[in-house]
Amino acid sequence: MSGFIDQNMAFYNVRIKTSKNSFLGKISELSSSRVLVNVYNLPNHDYYFIAGMTYGKIDVITKQLLRDDYYLKKSKIFRINIQKIGDLYIIYGLKRICEFYRLAQENNVNIVVPYIFDRGSRDYLVVGSMESLRNYIKALEEYYGSENIKFSEIDSVEKFSSVIVRESMLNLILDKLTPSERKILRLALDSGYFEYPKNAGQFEIGSYLGLSKVTVSIHLRKALKKILKDFAQFLE
Repeated sequence: MSGFIDQNMAFYNVRIKTSKNSFLGKISELSSSRVLVNVYNLPNHDYYFIAGMTYGKIDVITKQLLRDDYYLKKSKIFRINIQKIGDLYIIYGLKRICEFYRLAQENNVNIVVPYIFDRGSRDYLVVGSMESLRNYIKALEEYYGSENIKFSEIDSVEKFSSVIVRESMLNLILDKLTPSERKILRLALDSGYFEYPKNAGQFEIGSYLGLSKVTVSIHLRKALKKILKDFAQFLE
């Protein structure tokens, strides 16, 4: 039985290893960052609304791309805005044609949004009938090149959940953490540091990693501050 929902319906996890004509994809590629993307076909219009969010350091790269409107023209974008909220960059605008979505619409499949541009590669979920998905993959290979297309069927709830989390705002926020902050935060959680009463303290965590208690404390504080800073506006 194909798929975990219905034998005639399935989810594919797709990766397109080229930014091609995407403005947001080019920003992701040149900045080596991850960009969370939403695209919507506006009702009663032929336009598409695009919105990208990233914590990547994109200031200089974006300004360069905007000064030379080559990629805007390639992307069919005719209106673009960039706003910074704290550490978060929001890029939004309108485009006349979206080839990426056109291929999905023509082959009767639906793209699950949001999705991620990861260093120029587009990672996303798509859902449809098995026949429609096969036709869709062929269309992608013709448009982007078969060497740039990788896909796999999502055959369990666990895999589906993993991909959804990976392509979420939460995972984008975690990109802000350094490897050391990630490691210490993970160990603190696993060892019971956040339990009441604590099953382990900063000294025990530091001993396991060969770090001082002070170093552990600094990394924990920095990591939690980075995470909470983005949720602060919703805590009122």
